[in-house]
Order: sequence, then structure tokens, then C-alpha cells
Amino acid sequence: MARKEIKFMRKLGGGCEGRQDGVIYRINVDRTLLGTCAPAYSVSAYDTKDKGRTISTSGHVRFHLDGAKEFCQQIAAGEIDLEELRQRFAAEDAAKEQAAVQAATAEAKEFRAKLEAAGISYHKLLELEAERENLSGIAHSILVGWERGEGLPNG
Repeated sequence: MARKEIKFMRKLGGGCEGRQDGVIYRINVDRTLLGTCAPAYSVSAYDTKDKGRTISTSGHVRFHLDGAKEFCQQIAAGEIDLEELRQRFAAEDAAKEQAAVQAATAEAKEFRAKLEAAGISYHKLLELEAERENLSGIAHSILVGWERGEGLPNG
């Protein structure tokens, strides 16, 4: 059986949009990659008939324009297991989140060690920051000068 070709229209900004059988296919461009040899396009398919054909490759897979159009054709023809792809994307997202939490935890531990070396708690630091924010600009400048050894004005 021959595939029915999706007709894409160019959109402002370099992307494309096409529709077929109740699915809106959008090919989005990452303008920072557009002038390079790297794949710069992601695909999102929105199923207006709610038949499970909605998916987005943003943050997971990038294509060259021809590859993005072919991916849309494969979705339309039912040649791609979208549920398997969604599960893969969910696993990738979970791994990214886990890595971000681990990196943030390491960052927090490192900062906590600096606070402990200075002899203050994070709670105390927050209190001091709130107090500093209440200082006038002149008072701030006086303290900065004092730290540099300039002494207090009129003192």
C-alpha cells in the first residue's frame, strides 16, 4: 500500500506544519543549530482524534529536515511504535532528572562544607542575606570599603 504524502507548509521561523488524518505534524527548528551540519529539527505530532498518535521528540531526537519529514510519514503510516518511543523518552527524562539531582546534591554538599568552615549554618546565611538586602546602597558601599581596609567614614 502506498503512503499518502503529508503536505508540509513552511512556517515563519523555519519550521513546517502538516496535517493528515486528524494529526497535526509540526517540525520545529532549533535556530542555534540551523547553520551547522548538526540535525536541527524536532518533531511534534498532536492527535486531534485522541488515537494515541501524539508525541514530541524535543529534547530527545533531532533530525535533518528530510529525516523529520520522513519520521512524520512513518508516524502517519503506523510504522513507528509510539508507545515504545514514549517509554524510551520517559526513561531518558528520568535519567536526566536523576543526574540533575545528583549534581545538585554534590553542589549543595560542597557549599555546605564552605559554610561549616566559616562556622555558620545555611539558615544563618539566609538570615544574613535578608539583612543585607535591607541595607541602603550607601551602607553597602561603606561595608565594602571597610572590608578593603578603608575604615569607616567620619570615624
